[in-house]
Amino acid sequence: MELSEVNTVGARDLTAIPESCGKVTVGCTDVAGIVQGVIDSFGHLRAEYVELQGTVTALDEDQRKVLEASDEARLLSERAIDRLAQGSELIGNSLGQIGNLLGLVETLTQHVTGFAAAMDQVRRSSQEIEQIAETTNILALNATIEAMRAGEQGRTFAVVANEVKTLASETRRATEEIGRTIDTLGLEAEQVIEKIQVGATASAEAKSSVTAIEHTLQGVTELIGEVDQQQEQIARNTATISEHVHRVQDVLGDFDHAVSDNEQKLATAHDRMEGLELTASDMFDKLVKAGLSPRDSQMVERAQVHAANLARIAEEAIARGELTMEQLFDQNYRPVAGTKPQLYRTSLSDWADRNWRPVIDAVVAEGGVIKMCSPADMKGFLPTHVTAHSRAPTGDLAHDTKYCRNGRIILEGVDLVAKTTSDPYTMAVYRQEGDGKNYIVVRNVYVPLTINGRRWGDSELAYSFD
Repeated sequence: MELSEVNTVGARDLTAIPESCGKVTVGCTDVAGIVQGVIDSFGHLRAEYVELQGTVTALDEDQRKVLEASDEARLLSERAIDRLAQGSELIGNSLGQIGNLLGLVETLTQHVTGFAAAMDQVRRSSQEIEQIAETTNILALNATIEAMRAGEQGRTFAVVANEVKTLASETRRATEEIGRTIDTLGLEAEQVIEKIQVGATASAEAKSSVTAIEHTLQGVTELIGEVDQQQEQIARNTATISEHVHRVQDVLGDFDHAVSDNEQKLATAHDRMEGLELTASDMFDKLVKAGLSPRDSQMVERAQVHAANLARIAEEAIARGELTMEQLFDQNYRPVAGTKPQLYRTSLSDWADRNWRPVIDAVVAEGGVIKMCSPADMKGFLPTHVTAHSRAPTGDLAHDTKYCRNGRIILEGVDLVAKTTSDPYTMAVYRQEGDGKNYIVVRNVYVPLTINGRRWGDSELAYSFD
């Protein structure tokens, strides 16, 4: 009785071993996935570090160029100050000469104005002489008349009157000529005066401009002096920034060493976890094959039935001439352009989409513990997949990783183990890929898919009891 009780307890504990082993395998797989995620994060971190290092290097180079440009600008400003000082002196002398010239213009304006006044005076005097000549002419005419009346006694007086008349006429002609000359000179004088007045106005404006130029030159000199001071300040600040950039580079160098060390440690830990994962999967495989996990054994039977159905469909298609062995075992994987992850097609793909896909769709549609099923050849090529994961690529990496799996080549870890064994099935626990970042841990049955006596690959059935 006591022996029977021990055996019962032992049998109960023995039954719990596969479940515990499965949990250990799941745990190892999950931890391996986490470690892989951390390694991937380190990869992204390293890429960002490289980019940051490049940015800092470029910043340092820019700072060096700024410093060189600042030094060059200081030299140029110093030269500009020297040349401006020399130019200011020359310009000052020129402005002085311009000022003297403007003074001469003003003096000329005064003289021409005085000349115009004198011409007016001459014109008035000429007009007075003309009036006197006119009066004299009239008097001479009257004297001539009186002399004619006097007869012989007035002849001498008539000669004198005639001479006076002639003199008055000549005087009148002279005054008329003088008047015309004065009028001409007056017109020319008016034009000259008008031009000189314009020049005088321009002279006044020029004086204002000269004064403005002097102030501008003074302001430019002061401004260049301030620019020189600012360049000196820029040079000091640039030197300070360069020191900080070098410190950042030193910190980034230390960070790079730390990241490299941790990355190597994580890689080592990941390798060990994958080894432990394979070991745990192997233990899980052996326990299931020993008949110690009835629930898993039921899934094995379901997977074998499914694999036999796929093989039967292919063999019947070959018998009818719808499919050839060459098409079935075609390993000329033709890349589908513009896909990421990379997809491929073979001469089996179209047939598999039409004939195998409805079958695996029906298995997954059963739901429950079944999560996925798919056939893969000896090199991990998936000629088809369930409809939900056979969508048209969009170019979005996360979407295409999760939903575009028909045509993928996946061969790693436990896949390699399953392909190299001749056992009727192989058990494993692995991470089922989602969108490339997220995944779920599932149990998986690999059943060799043998068609017309030749192994094509494996039929996989993934499930989870959680």
